[in-house]
Amino acid sequence: MPRILSCYYLDEPLSDHERHFVESVLLGPWARFKTGATSLSEKRVPLVLPMPNEDGTYDESREERAEHVRLHLRHAGIRNDNGRQVAWVAPRDTEWDAIFQFAIREETGLAPFVVQRWFVQGDTSARGDPRVIDTQMMIQNL
Repeated sequence: MPRILSCYYLDEPLSDHERHFVESVLLGPWARFKTGATSLSEKRVPLVLPMPNEDGTYDESREERAEHVRLHLRHAGIRNDNGRQVAWVAPRDTEWDAIFQFAIREETGLAPFVVQRWFVQGDTSARGDPRVIDTQMMIQNL
């Protein structure tokens, strides 16, 4: 039976170039990471992120914000991926990316494959060619 790999994103789906790259890394017998998946299903996480206070901070801790994020992930269907590693398209904001990765791990039991397309260059972030990171492997090897 074909296995579909869920790929969650927040702000913008993968471009054609990014999708082709991610599929080559995560799907099929020649994939760099052996997921056992034969196709990719992109799923948008419906969410409106809260605005920081005037001083740039949030009233809630990262863990509290992750609890709210978990509800949005459930709305996107992540409960169907319980016990399976999924892909996560990292947003530009690294703090929110970390919160989502934590929430995904809490929901599925496994850290996601992270599709990174934003890279810090000096004081700004710039979009570049994607790369895929197996964060579950990183956690296991700590």
